[in-house]
Amino acid sequence: MSDGSWQNLPLGALVYMFLRGATRLLRENLPLVFGAGAGVALFEGIGWTEAMAVVLGLAAIGLLLALLHYRRFRFRIDGDLLLVRKGLWEQSELKVRSAQIQRVIVDAPWHLRLFNLVRFSVDTPGGAATEVELPGIRPATADALRSALERQDDGVVGDAALGEATSEPLLRVSTGALVLHGLANNYALVMLAAMTPFLNRLARAAEERLEALTLPEGLTVLFDHPLIAATVLLVALALMLVAASIAIAVLRFHGFTLEQQGGSTRQRKYHQTSGLFSRREQILSASRLQVVEEVQTLVGRLLGRCHLLCRQIGSIQSERDPGAQIFLIPALDRAQAAALLPAFWPAVPVRPTLARVHRHYRRITWIRFTATTCGFLTFAAWQVADLRVLLLALPTLPLAAIFAHLRWLAVGWYDADGWLHARNGLIGHRTSIFPMQHVQKAGIRQTWFQRRRGVADLTLTLASGPVTLPYLAEGDAFRLLEEVLTRIEEPLREEGTATLLPS
Repeated sequence: MSDGSWQNLPLGALVYMFLRGATRLLRENLPLVFGAGAGVALFEGIGWTEAMAVVLGLAAIGLLLALLHYRRFRFRIDGDLLLVRKGLWEQSELKVRSAQIQRVIVDAPWHLRLFNLVRFSVDTPGGAATEVELPGIRPATADALRSALERQDDGVVGDAALGEATSEPLLRVSTGALVLHGLANNYALVMLAAMTPFLNRLARAAEERLEALTLPEGLTVLFDHPLIAATVLLVALALMLVAASIAIAVLRFHGFTLEQQGGSTRQRKYHQTSGLFSRREQILSASRLQVVEEVQTLVGRLLGRCHLLCRQIGSIQSERDPGAQIFLIPALDRAQAAALLPAFWPAVPVRPTLARVHRHYRRITWIRFTATTCGFLTFAAWQVADLRVLLLALPTLPLAAIFAHLRWLAVGWYDADGWLHARNGLIGHRTSIFPMQHVQKAGIRQTWFQRRRGVADLTLTLASGPVTLPYLAEGDAFRLLEEVLTRIEEPLREEGTATLLPS
C-alpha cells in the first residue's frame, strides 16, 4: 500500500453501512415502539399500505445518509500514522500513531464476506476500537495496512526484514473443547438479557395463543399438575440455554488458533484467529499487556476447564459477551493454561500455592450478609404487617456461614520476584497475574475494626483496572505496598541514571 495516497472504501461497504445503520436503529427503538404493542396499533390505524410506504421512505433516507457517509470516508497511511477522514455533516480526521496501537482487529462477518470485505479496526490506550474503524475494505488492503503499521511500530525498514519475523504456534482448540467451554460459560444468558425488552410481549402473545389452542391430551394432563409442569418447563429452559451456549461458543471460537510472532518483548505479538461464519483476527502487542487473568466458573471448576483473558490499557470490556472486543483464549484445561502463561510472562512463577487472607474476612462477610438479609426481611415484615416474615431469617444464618466460608476460600494471593497472583471470586475463581511494575497506583485502607484486628485492604490500580486484596495481615499488606512502590520506582531510577551519564 503506497504511503500518502487517500484510499476510498469499496462499493460493497455502502451496503454494510446501510445495514449496520438500520440494525442499530431497530435495536435502539424496536423495544420502545413494539414493546407495548404501539407498532401494531399504528399499522392497524393507518393501514398496511401506508405503513409500508413509511418504511420504504425511511429506508430511502437511510440509504441516502449511508451514501453521503460512504462518499466522505477516506483513509491512508502517512509514515507511522493511520489517518481516517469521515463525517456526515462535519468532517473529522482521526490520527493514530503506530506506536500507540495495542491491538489490531480484523473481522469478517458473514454479511461482509458476501462482498469479499473485512472490517479493520485498531485499539488504542484509553480509546474505543470503533473510533478508528474501516467498516469495509478488501482483505489484501487490510493485510497491507497491518504490515505497514507493524513495520513502523517495530522500527523495521524494508520488506526483507519483515520476512525474518518468526511465527510460533501456541494453541489450537478442538470442537470438543469448545463444547466444554460452552458448558462452562453460559453465553446464552447474555442473549437472554438482550431479549429482556421483548419477553413480556412474547409471554402475553404465548398466553393468548395457548388459550385458543387445543392441546393434546398428554399436555392437558401435564398442565393440570402445576408442580410437574413447572419442573418440565425449567428443565426445558435449562437445556435450551445450555444448547444455545454451546452453539454460540462453537460458532464464535470455531477453528481457534493462537500464534506468537517476534522475539523481543517490544516486537513480540500474539495473533489469534477464530469464527465459523464470521471470522475474526486479533493481534495483541506484548508491550501493551497489563494483566493475564485465569477465569474458572463453577461449572468450569467441575469440568476442570478455564479460559485466559489478556487485558491491556483500558481493557474494561466484558468477557461474558463472546462478541466483545477482548483478547480471550477459550477452552483450556488447567495444564494448558499453566503452559501458556510463560508465553505471555516468561519469568512468571507457574501455579504457585496461594496464601489465604485473614480469617476475619470470613467473619465480616458473614456479618454483612446476615445484616443485609435481616434488614430486608424487617422491611418486608413492616410492609405486610406480619412479624412471622422475620422467621425466614433463621435458615439464612447457616446459608450466610456457607457463603462467607466459600468467599474466604476463594480469595488468595502470592508474590515472588516482582510478580503478584491475586485471586477473587465465590464459587468461581478469577486469578490476576501481573508484574508489580505495571501498578500505577497503590494504597492501603483500614477501617476502625481492621486496625483493631491488625488487617488491611490493599488496592492496586493498573492501566487495565483495579485489583483488591481484602483483609491481609497488616505486616503483609505494608510489605507488599513497599515492594510494589520499589518496583514502580526502579524503571524511573534507571531512566534518571541514564540521563545523567556523559555522552
